[in-house]
Amino acid sequence: MSRPRFPFIAKDVSALARSLQRELAACAMPSESANLTDGTSGNPGGSAGDAPCIPANAPGHISHVQLLNMLVRAVGYRNFQHYRAQFAAQERLQRLAAPEPAAPEEPVDLRRVERAARHFGPDGLLARWPGKVSLQRLCLWWVWSRLPAGQELTGTRMDDALRACHHFGDHALLRRWLCDLGMATRTPDGRQYRRVEQRPPQEALALLQHLRDRERHARPAGHTRQAGHGVTAA
Repeated sequence: MSRPRFPFIAKDVSALARSLQRELAACAMPSESANLTDGTSGNPGGSAGDAPCIPANAPGHISHVQLLNMLVRAVGYRNFQHYRAQFAAQERLQRLAAPEPAAPEEPVDLRRVERAARHFGPDGLLARWPGKVSLQRLCLWWVWSRLPAGQELTGTRMDDALRACHHFGDHALLRRWLCDLGMATRTPDGRQYRRVEQRPPQEALALLQHLRDRERHARPAGHTRQAGHGVTAA
């Protein structure tokens, strides 16, 4: 028949060692051990934890470090230094394995999203260029989403893609803003363009979703629109 196991956990091995040291000191005093009645030593009204330790020069004295070594050897460590090094390494590994806290989501200004959406016509294209820079940046994310992802575009293809995005007739303005804001790159000679893959900010994602929903609701029943280029996050 196997012996039952009773797990024992101490939050601080150093505090446990000091408590044991006091208990051993009390047990090592024969004149006082006879006075033990309810767990107290010769210190009337006091607890065993209040008993004095054996003086360091007394025979049979066990130091705090010796007790620490005894305790940790009982659970498989060479000595207390070995235990402390293992414990510190475990804490470091746990910190490395723990996932980093998620960054808080950016607050979305829905009123700004609503104002930006007013610059798009019923057909979903950019009908007019906003006057405010904050709205210009927001609307440009929709233009960015209409560019082919992961492709090199010639200047002609880039201009054609931009013309298909708006009604106010200034594709050069859109091209310049896309490059200036880091949404697209171009070669020094201006012959090749490429969309920069990145995750749009939360407000831009809200605008893109709103425009997709609006277009879907306005689409005639049974009409299937060809899938657009969409958003590809880096």
